[in-house]
Amino acid sequence: MALTDAVSYALDHDAGVAQKHAAVTAQAHAVAVQMGQTFPEVSGQLQNYLQKSANYGGSYAVIGLAPQSVFSQNTASISTNYTLNAGGLGLLQLASAKASLEQAREDLARSEDLIAQNVTNAFYTVAENQTIVTLDRSDLGYQHVLVAAARIKARAGVSAGVDVLRAQVAEAKSASTLVAAVASVQNSREALAHTIGAPLDTQFAISTIIPQPMLPNGSIDTLENIALSARPDIVSARKALLSVQETRKGWIREIFPTFQITAAMGNQYSPTETGFLQQELDAQFLVENQQRIAAGLPPLPLADEPKVARGSPGYWQLGLTSTFTLPIIDYGQRHTERVNDDAQIASDEAALDQVISQAQVDVRQQYRAAQTALVQLSYAQEEARLGTESARIAQLQYRNGVIALTDVFQAQQTSVQAQTDLVNAQVAYVNAVVALRVGLGTYDARSAVADLR
Repeated sequence: MALTDAVSYALDHDAGVAQKHAAVTAQAHAVAVQMGQTFPEVSGQLQNYLQKSANYGGSYAVIGLAPQSVFSQNTASISTNYTLNAGGLGLLQLASAKASLEQAREDLARSEDLIAQNVTNAFYTVAENQTIVTLDRSDLGYQHVLVAAARIKARAGVSAGVDVLRAQVAEAKSASTLVAAVASVQNSREALAHTIGAPLDTQFAISTIIPQPMLPNGSIDTLENIALSARPDIVSARKALLSVQETRKGWIREIFPTFQITAAMGNQYSPTETGFLQQELDAQFLVENQQRIAAGLPPLPLADEPKVARGSPGYWQLGLTSTFTLPIIDYGQRHTERVNDDAQIASDEAALDQVISQAQVDVRQQYRAAQTALVQLSYAQEEARLGTESARIAQLQYRNGVIALTDVFQAQQTSVQAQTDLVNAQVAYVNAVVALRVGLGTYDARSAVADLR
């Protein structure tokens, strides 16, 4: 499992992320519902009405009308029903719903970004520990060589036998350090698996080469502008401020009327009515032919029998109901509403300013931290190179009796520490770049680590 796989796995299995994603989908549904209430919906309808009865007087029996025993009717229509609040209440509610949606998205993005940073840190902690194991094995081999050199010099009478003991002590210490480093690798692997919610024996594809991603291009002002337009917390704060500003504008909405608008058009056809009309025409045609025969005239041909036209020319209807309500005694509700709206605007403006300031601080500090880590990395590379060369030369000098064994120990310890500092600097730089990417708001949790292996 590579880093990108680990981040994806953590995002897919984290209970907090799942809960926040559900909150986003619920709020998105609330926005869609509010849009349906704010703007007119258009509906299509197909309806078939069928009724059969026998000896049933119906509701019009009092005026001597009886329903037909069999009746059917087909209707196809397109209609809309729209409640227009002239004061903008629907738009205010929609703005509030959208602000809540942005807050839910910001909460989700913040959780995902935090997971990306934590998984990246845990992933490269394993890589760091693996590299340290390699360094400790190299150090143990170095100590083996020193022990052999000390024994040769002691047998030759060039150095005291105590040098052999000192070299063996250093060798044992290096072996102990290696054992601890190997255990740290396993511990960090299990910690990574636990962080992403995977089984503890999960295998990870961790390279021994720690990547060095490029810093984002642009000046600090450019990066700040990117963050101010892309960070979800700023978008959320701006939406919240817009919502309360719209609410404040709608304070006088009660002086506007409410309009209930209905409209429909379609086609309505009753086969039952057509059938009854055709029966009446058939009966009239039969009577007319009988009269013609009685008068000695030839009957009319069946082609002249009248037929009821099928279908209908369609229909349309419009309706408008206007309602105007003005509060006369409201016990201070209108006044306190306006005071509350002003207070909410002031609060959200302060919150937006605070979020913008925090974003600027984050970008500046994260960019500075990444730059610092990059410079420190270059120094650490030089330090490790010089430390390795110094330890190699010290070992050669000891073999030739130029320096004492303690000087060799000191050179090797300095070399090991320098190489350890290099690994730490590499991991610190990667973590700093990921933190900066997340802080800009242009990367999501997966894309922030997509180029890291």
